[in-house]
Amino acid sequence: MTNDQGADTGDAVAVVGMACRYPGANDVEAFWELLRDGVEGITRFDVEELVRDKGADPDQVRQPNFVPAKGVLADSAKFDWSFFGYTRAEAAGIDPQQRVFLETASSALDDAGLDPTRFDGWIGVYAGADRTHTGSGRELSPLERLIGLEKDHVATRVAYKLGLRGPAVTVQTSCSTSLVAIHMAVQSLLNRECDAALAGGVAVAPKGEWGYWHEPGGPLSADGHTRPFDARATGTVPSEGVGVVVLKRLGDALRDGDRIAAVVLGSALNNDGADKMGYTTPSIPGQRDVIRYAQKLAGVDAADIDYVEAHGTATPIGDPVEVQALTEAFRMSTDRDGFCLIGGVKGNLGHTSAAAGVAAFIKTVLMLEHGEVVPSLHFESPNPLLELESTPFRVCTEHAPWPDRGTRLAAVSSFGVGGTNAHVVLQGPPRRPPAAVEPGGTVLALSAASPEALRRLRADMAAALRRDPAPDMAAVARTLAGRRAHRHKQAFAVSDHAHAADLLAAAGDPDAPRPLGKVAFLFPGHGTLRYNAGAAAYRLLPGFRDRFDEIREAVLERCGVDLSPVVAREDGGPEWFDNGAHQQLGLFVLGYALGGQLLDWGITPVGMFGNSVGEFAPATLAGVWSPADAATLVHERARAAWELAPPGRMVAVAGAAEEVLRRLGPDSAVEVSMISRGGVVLSGLESDVDELLAGEALAGLDWRLLAVDRPGHCSALAPAAAVLRDLVADLPAKPAALPLISDTTGTWADPAAVGEPEYWAAQLTRPVLLDAGVETLLDAGVDTFLELGPGASMLGTVRWNGRWDGNRTALPLLGRAEDGDLGLLRALGALWERGLDVLGGTALAPPAGAEPPPRVSLPPHPHLGEDPDGDRPVGAVSPMRERPAARVGGDSVRTVLEQLWATALDRPPSSEADHFYALGGESLIALNMMSRLRERTGVVVSLAEFSREPTFGRLLELAQRNRPAAPEAHLPVSAVRLREGSGRPLFLAADAVGTAISYQALADRLDADRPVYGLEPDPADRTRRSVTRIAAQHLDAVLAIQPEGPYTLGGWSFGAVVAHEMARLLVARGAVVDVLLCIDAFMPGRLGVPLGLDPEFLYSHAAFQVAGVLNLGEVGRRMRRNPALRKLFLDKARVLAPYRPRPVDCPAVVFKVGVDATAAHRLTTRLTPLYGGGVRVLPVPGNHWSVLTEPHVRKLADDLLTTLAGAEPARNEVVDVR
Repeated sequence: MTNDQGADTGDAVAVVGMACRYPGANDVEAFWELLRDGVEGITRFDVEELVRDKGADPDQVRQPNFVPAKGVLADSAKFDWSFFGYTRAEAAGIDPQQRVFLETASSALDDAGLDPTRFDGWIGVYAGADRTHTGSGRELSPLERLIGLEKDHVATRVAYKLGLRGPAVTVQTSCSTSLVAIHMAVQSLLNRECDAALAGGVAVAPKGEWGYWHEPGGPLSADGHTRPFDARATGTVPSEGVGVVVLKRLGDALRDGDRIAAVVLGSALNNDGADKMGYTTPSIPGQRDVIRYAQKLAGVDAADIDYVEAHGTATPIGDPVEVQALTEAFRMSTDRDGFCLIGGVKGNLGHTSAAAGVAAFIKTVLMLEHGEVVPSLHFESPNPLLELESTPFRVCTEHAPWPDRGTRLAAVSSFGVGGTNAHVVLQGPPRRPPAAVEPGGTVLALSAASPEALRRLRADMAAALRRDPAPDMAAVARTLAGRRAHRHKQAFAVSDHAHAADLLAAAGDPDAPRPLGKVAFLFPGHGTLRYNAGAAAYRLLPGFRDRFDEIREAVLERCGVDLSPVVAREDGGPEWFDNGAHQQLGLFVLGYALGGQLLDWGITPVGMFGNSVGEFAPATLAGVWSPADAATLVHERARAAWELAPPGRMVAVAGAAEEVLRRLGPDSAVEVSMISRGGVVLSGLESDVDELLAGEALAGLDWRLLAVDRPGHCSALAPAAAVLRDLVADLPAKPAALPLISDTTGTWADPAAVGEPEYWAAQLTRPVLLDAGVETLLDAGVDTFLELGPGASMLGTVRWNGRWDGNRTALPLLGRAEDGDLGLLRALGALWERGLDVLGGTALAPPAGAEPPPRVSLPPHPHLGEDPDGDRPVGAVSPMRERPAARVGGDSVRTVLEQLWATALDRPPSSEADHFYALGGESLIALNMMSRLRERTGVVVSLAEFSREPTFGRLLELAQRNRPAAPEAHLPVSAVRLREGSGRPLFLAADAVGTAISYQALADRLDADRPVYGLEPDPADRTRRSVTRIAAQHLDAVLAIQPEGPYTLGGWSFGAVVAHEMARLLVARGAVVDVLLCIDAFMPGRLGVPLGLDPEFLYSHAAFQVAGVLNLGEVGRRMRRNPALRKLFLDKARVLAPYRPRPVDCPAVVFKVGVDATAAHRLTTRLTPLYGGGVRVLPVPGNHWSVLTEPHVRKLADDLLTTLAGAEPARNEVVDVR
């Protein structure tokens, strides 16, 4: 691959993303403004204010050589810990440098439009930090200090939290750290060790540093200014900062349509060795050689370099050495003087230590990208020792266009104390052909981890789109779609920049995120097709386009009809669409092609329902016929209906079907052809319909004639039905592979019958039962209705149904005629909001053969952090000082909840949308919060119920709803309904934590009509200290819900042991347990012997304690996040130890992780004496901690459903055991 100058790009690396924070500039855009405007970012302090307000030691800061100046990074102590899954306490134990770098690395990924979860390759990270410190005021354990403070973890922490699987290497070479990190990232890319790389560095000083002490001849400035190359220079100013760049191989970046800000042509790294006066002094040969070698590797002649960004420490020794080294390197290829500009960013920022090299690199990249040079500050006259007039260099002192000498070339140097030198040669961004401009709008997909962050992101994006020049809209959409998708999503279908900015500025918060759930496809009938109906889908959806073209070719060949007007943007007039065969063929191809695209995206319907001719598309999607055969059927059906049916009319009547039928009477020649909740459609011969309308039968009812001249779905079409019967009989057909609803019965169609000739003959002559079909879909629990055709006529029928509610979604894929492309774009945005990746690879992909619009730099996800070691939130209450409330009203419940929330999360709720788990909470913390709530107020809130929507507003709603009339009111033990149903309940005993929320994902996947209850122990009852007592307590709740058996019981881990004992107690009372379900748990002991004496139990207990102490694996992670878990699990071990398993006369099924067929057989043999009804062991995926979570819970749910479906019927008569 070659660039626009014809040079080989095989060893070139592109800069595709950047993020930084430096004194006076909190992002890349602000950094560029600071550079362009020649602003110094150093903060100057008043010594007396430091003494008075900051507590500075007056004897120190009043010394004459103390310089009260420093480059300060704004809000460096703040950290958005919940975004990265930390608790406040964990965040306080992490070096602020690592926290700042983690946020900046995340922003750099956003700038590059990269999502590690979707990136096809490995992403590496190379990074370094300054001296380690912590802002935490609390004492840290040795392990916390090791993990939280050591520099070793700068890169690996980023890799872990951002999901980067390439090399993660912490670099440490003093001042040159971050440019060395960039060099190493470049080499890693060229060596194919990774496919993208983050590189950079960070320096944040400890709190309480407001200046420094100047020593004459030392490296630090006498007056708080850094003056690179100037005669007055006395050194640099200590400063803070952070910078990260994202790099990819140039060929890959061009292929992927990345934004390319600049190109690394070559880089080199060396060390001075012993060829210098001292360890900390610079070396002319060392610097000269690394510069020359980098030029050689880049294939660049020094005479062609326009600009050098120098290390530029502004010291009397450092600057002359650097200029001499540069001169010697350049003189190997040119004798010219003064042609190359030189500058130093330390004049703006001071010395940012481990972040200095990347600051210089980003500055140079920005100049190359913008085609401008910026001034090097504080330069008046050159240091005489530089002898600048006889060198190739002159100091850049003004903001100006880049020198016009052809290809823009620049270089960056960074030299570390200790002698590690790095030099990088850069080229400006390559010229690229303009992207294809497509008509229509696009979708802007915004997402954030919290509602507050989403609001900020909307505002930032609106401002970005109002800038001049504004970024290309297609590029904006593509960049946003490529980013990571966070929990709170909001999509905007937009037509242009102004429209987009206005929408973003005016938008409110979106509804709570809701998945698609169960989906139904709906297909409209004759009369809904219009011009331009498929144009947007043809442009945006490759799967649609391919299927449309396939059918268009077949229909043209077989039927002589060109379907192009269906997807044409030009209005060819209504004549084509007035033709009945065209109308119906167009609806068929739209429905089939849209449905195929949805199936490509993994959206599988639980039911499909079409109106009249609309039933052919779902039958074809279900595999009954080939698309070409189905299209031929649709055409011949329409032609037969036109040619063989007599002239007739159809009239829509508003009124209940029963009433209309009563008025017509049994002998009416006019027939009902459609029934829906809003009314009926009547059909018949012209004379019969005219007679009906002239009479009194419909008096008082609203009616209107439809724009048709043939009857429909009545006996008048019998001749056409006979033709259709013969046509279907001649075609090969298969049983339907997807569920269909018959529009003649309104119920589920027999898969085998759908391909039969009689089915379709009847479909043409019998009425369409729209409302009955909708009822069937509602009975099936459909959550989302998608209309696959023009308009929303079928969705209107759904919304008219009395069972429609706001918890369901109705989505027309193509929208209204006047919406143009925005209708489909809104639908695609809604699908994306519900978790489907429908934008980047499909809707926003360029046309075949066209270049994608390059990604652009856009505002990143905002990090709205606070200091994790700052003041504790007002209202946080010490548990030791809590007092029970005598009576709780609504206001006091809120006050208590705010205090408990603040105590649990170290921060008070900022809004009712605050998400408990997103802010660092976990189930045990929540359980403790619920326990404290009960102790203080008498209010019981189930953890499982709260965890379904774990926001502060939902918690407040549940607490107020469950408020007792008086504190003395008896509160029964919680039995949490995890799933509604009318069949026999499934009862699941809580795990060791004491919460049923572990079972929610499993309950959600159980499609059987069974209610599912989680059984949670009473947190206030401290007497339940044995398995038998806990089981008996749970049975009280079971018998209150289900007085008579048979009973279905189960549990995971500790809960399985409790469920076993519940089964034993029930059988002892004479009841029947139809099956006991043990999820990754079983009785490890021998019959009658306490579990605590069993070797397997002892081994598991010991392994658990070791994992907790050493922070190993999932156990260690959970212990680290919640130290109280250790005590809770040990308490449960003490409960288990004396328990003696005894036989139970019931069948049992053990769902066990990590076993093969042989191990399962051994376990079955071992457990057989324990269960009189037999035992089965079924292997399931995952591990002990993940078996109840996605994706493993899917297999578990399927196996459990199969088990429940085959459970033995009751062997004894029903016994009331209350």
